[in-house]
Amino acid sequence: MAEDHRRSDGQSIARAVAILRALAEHPGASFGQLAAMTGLPRSTVQRLVGVLAQERLVVKAFGQQGAWLGMELARLGARVRLDVRALMRPFLQALHARFPDNLDLTMREGARIVVIEQLASHDAIRVTSYVGKELPWHCTAAGKAHLSLLAPEQAMAVLSGGLQAFTPRTETDPARVLAGVAAAEGVFADRDEYGEGASAMAVALPPLGGAELALAIAMPTPRFLRLGAELAPALLTLRAEVEAAYGAGL
Repeated sequence: MAEDHRRSDGQSIARAVAILRALAEHPGASFGQLAAMTGLPRSTVQRLVGVLAQERLVVKAFGQQGAWLGMELARLGARVRLDVRALMRPFLQALHARFPDNLDLTMREGARIVVIEQLASHDAIRVTSYVGKELPWHCTAAGKAHLSLLAPEQAMAVLSGGLQAFTPRTETDPARVLAGVAAAEGVFADRDEYGEGASAMAVALPPLGGAELALAIAMPTPRFLRLGAELAPALLTLRAEVEAAYGAGL
């Protein structure tokens, strides 16, 4: 009996959320339109909209058929403070248990790419990085992942003004950098481009709290060459797990 009650409560919540999402996409939708969009009976929609209206999560304008999201949602949303590092930490720790190398969680701040969280390598020979470090766009795996999130004109703009050659393998032609990013198919690599003897692989992540994020794993190049076939699937799996946990973005 208790199990049936919990199942019923969960079903009602899921239906109410479906209505809220439909109203977010179609403000002013009528009961009939909401029923069509959610697949719920019109009587169920009418009942749930009434409950949501009592909690000020939905409002109905006097004399009009449609419904709109209520200001209570805005008030609750304004109180949310996403800690991106805390949200990502379990995923980083799980990956670090498998690959105990440098993991850098990066975020775009305007025209800068900054490390906002890191799990350091356990090895004596390691790639050096730290929280707060700014990374170049054109020759780091994380930078390339962030370039993939920009419109072409934005990406070209951040690469304008001359690109520094950090090693003999650094590509300094913006057009070639962007061509490499376009061909990368979601997984971006730096092979001795930012530092000789150091390589990395990265993926872009779903946005959290409005932040554009990427995750890179960096290690000495000999180890990178040994593990290369394992790194891309692991990073793509992590990205899929983040999407499953938080959706396309929060």
